[in-house]
Amino acid sequence: MRLEIRARALIAAPIFSVLCLLNPNVNAQEMRAQSPAPWAEVPIRYGAIAFTADGSFATAWKYRSKAAAQAKVAATCARFKRGVCQVVSFGAKVCAAIASFELKERKVTYSGGALAPGDAQQAALRRCKEDGRSGGRCELRAVVCADGR
Repeated sequence: MRLEIRARALIAAPIFSVLCLLNPNVNAQEMRAQSPAPWAEVPIRYGAIAFTADGSFATAWKYRSKAAAQAKVAATCARFKRGVCQVVSFGAKVCAAIASFELKERKVTYSGGALAPGDAQQAALRRCKEDGRSGGRCELRAVVCADGR
């Protein structure tokens, strides 16, 4: 019974209070001053890239919903009137990139994603270069992260 009451108190207690219970050497007032409130979480943001086969693209980031980010890039891409728009959307701290190469006066485009902008770039370039028609002539076109990095 005593364990159950203590467990309920831990669940309801703020994080710094729990740390103080677990480690009596921790000063709760110092932790409150140095730490943001545990309930003050950063909201998830969404991003998207829309691209056409010829390499035209549109990007969006820091949107409050995935649907809004997708709608923004789809509408922008459609205005280019360059063919079918492929939409890639992502949330949280995810980044996406596109890379393309020219083939008979048109571009062939690939996307890639990762948690860091540089890794997303490498993923897109790697996918592009895996296409034997590219001859290794892939060009990075865009990188966008959901959180705006």
